[in-house]
Amino acid sequence: MMRASILTPLARPAAGPVASIIALALAGALAGSLIHAARTEAALRSEVARLSTQGRQTALLLQARLSTCRAQAAAPEPLGGRITPIAEDVDSVAARLANVGPAGFDDCARMEAADAAVLSSLHAK
Repeated sequence: MMRASILTPLARPAAGPVASIIALALAGALAGSLIHAARTEAALRSEVARLSTQGRQTALLLQARLSTCRAQAAAPEPLGGRITPIAEDVDSVAARLANVGPAGFDDCARMEAADAAVLSSLHAK
């Protein structure tokens, strides 16, 4: 009985054209969805490319700033206004800074480090 009530409307002569119209509407909606998805994907890909380029540029800028900061920290004050070129690696800069006597707050830090080293060697015995 229930089966007959479902199949009766489908057996009518108007069911074929109505089903065809519904199928065409669904196909149109699918095509529209695909076009929208393709446009959205293209827009997102271009945004990712733009942000990637911007990220690389920012990284280069920050690396340049860091290099400048390190160079300024490693460079001695120019004597008589002369500009001294800096073309040293990190190890040579560290060795040169270790040989320069401490000044100001650095005195306290070095004394505290020396005290800690002495105390740790006493506790080890």
